[in-house]
Amino acid sequence: MKKGIVYFVGAGPGDAELITVKGKRALREADVVVYDRLVNPFLLTEAKDDAKLVYCGKQPCKHTLRQEDIQKELLIHAKKGKTVVRLKGGDPGVFGRVGEEAELLAEHQISYEIVPGITAGIAATMYAGVPITHREHSRSFAVVTGHTKTSDGKPDVNWQSLAESVDTVVFYMGVKHIRTIANELVKHGKDPQTGVMVTQWGTYSKQHTIEGTLATIANLAEGNVQNPSIIVVGDVVKLRPKLKWFEGKLLQGKGILFPTTTDAEKDLAKELRTKGADVYSHPKITEFSTNKEREMARKLEAVGVYEEILFLSPQAVQTFLKVVGANRFDLRAVRATFYADNWETQQALEASGHIVERYGEEQKWKRTLVIGGEAEIESLSFSKRGLADVWLSSEQMVTQKEQASLARLIEEKHVDTLFVASRLEARKLVTFLRLSGMNQAKLLSQLHIICQGREASHLLGANQIEADVVLAETSTIDDVLDVLDALVEPVALAEAVNY
Repeated sequence: MKKGIVYFVGAGPGDAELITVKGKRALREADVVVYDRLVNPFLLTEAKDDAKLVYCGKQPCKHTLRQEDIQKELLIHAKKGKTVVRLKGGDPGVFGRVGEEAELLAEHQISYEIVPGITAGIAATMYAGVPITHREHSRSFAVVTGHTKTSDGKPDVNWQSLAESVDTVVFYMGVKHIRTIANELVKHGKDPQTGVMVTQWGTYSKQHTIEGTLATIANLAEGNVQNPSIIVVGDVVKLRPKLKWFEGKLLQGKGILFPTTTDAEKDLAKELRTKGADVYSHPKITEFSTNKEREMARKLEAVGVYEEILFLSPQAVQTFLKVVGANRFDLRAVRATFYADNWETQQALEASGHIVERYGEEQKWKRTLVIGGEAEIESLSFSKRGLADVWLSSEQMVTQKEQASLARLIEEKHVDTLFVASRLEARKLVTFLRLSGMNQAKLLSQLHIICQGREASHLLGANQIEADVVLAETSTIDDVLDVLDALVEPVALAEAVNY
C-alpha cells in the first residue's frame, strides 16, 4: 500500500502570491487539503479537481474542528496512503501549532515535511511600510502571542525582559489586550512615546493600519481594529510615513470577483490590481471529458453518414481523436469535410494531419455533425443553421474547490463586488450557480454586481440576477474605476483567530 505523507504548508498572511513555490507545488499534488480560516480561500483553486477539502477554521468561541479532531483528520488520511496538505495561514512554525501536529504524526510513524511560509509579523509590517529590522531603529525583535494568559486573564509575558532587552516587539492577535500590553510595557520601563502600529488583515487590499504611541494607542485602537491583527511596538514605526507603499491606492479595500476569459478582461483585471483592489478570477467551471468519451465511442460507427464535421475547440479535436485511437476506428470510413470554428481549432486539426475548412456564417450545411464542449454548444445556435447532430466532447462541472473557494471568499468578506464583463461570462456565472446548487439569492445578496453590456445584463436578469450598475460595452478603464470608487464601500473588517 502506498505510504501517506503530510505537508505542513505556510500559505502566507493573505496575499495569495506570497505562498512559496514549494508550498504551491505541494498544494497542487495533494489528495486532501486541511485548511485554516486565515488562509486566502483563493489558494484552494490550486488544488486538484478531485482533492478533498476539509475546513477547520477557528473563530472566537466557535471552532469548526477542535485541535484533537484536526490531528485525527491528518492521521486518518495519511494512514490511507493519501498525500495531505495541512494549509496554515502565515508560517506553520509561528503560533501555528505545527509542533503538536507533527509530534502526533511522528508517534504514528507518518512521514511529513514542513514548508515554511511568510509570517504576518514580517509581511504585514512591511506592507504597512515598516521593516521589522533597521540598523538605526531596530537591531532586535521578538514575536509574542496575545493568547496565552495568566490566571487573571492577562497575556502571559515576561514584560521586564521585553521592555528592556528588545528594540521591537510584535504581538500576534493581541488587540483585545492592547491596553494591558501598552500599560505593562510602560510600567516596566518602555518610554510612553515609543511608536506603536496596529495592522489588521495585513497584505490584503483591505489592510487597515492605525498608528500611535504606547500612551495613545489603546484609545486609538478601541472600536477601530479587530483581529486578525498584529501590534508592532518600537521606534522603527516612525519610518512608516516615509516608507508606506501599499495603502492609499484608489481601490484599496475593494475585493472583486472578476471571471475572465479574454485577454482584454485579463488586462483589465491586472489594471484593477495595480489600482489596489484584490481581484479574483472566479468563479470557474471545469470541463470533464471522461463520460463523454464513452458516449462518443458508442456512436463512432455512425460517423460515416455525415458530410461535414464541425469542431468547436482544440479540446473537441483531442477528445475525438483519442476516442478514434482507443477504439482502433479506421478514419478512412469518415468521408466528411472537417471544419473548424476558430483558428486554434484549425491548428489542432492540421497538426493531426487533416485538411480543414473554416465555416462561414452564411454557409449552407448538409448532413452535419458538431463536436464540442457543453459550454461551446450552448453558446452557438445550431438549429438556425440546420445542423443535424451534436456530440458533446465534455460536460461542465463545478468542483468542490471552486465552490469552497467562492463560499469562503464571500463569507469571510474578502469580496464585495462581482464584475461581469461580457455575455459569455454572464452565461458562465449562471451555469456555475446552477451546477453548484449554491443558494444564489443568499450568495449574491452580499455583493454589488456591475455588468458591462446590455446583452450580459439581460441574460443575468432573465436568471433573477439584477445588476446594480450596467456599463456600456464601450466603457473605458476610467469608467470602470469611477463606478467602483463610487459604488463600493471597502470590505468589512471581520474578526478572526488563527489558532
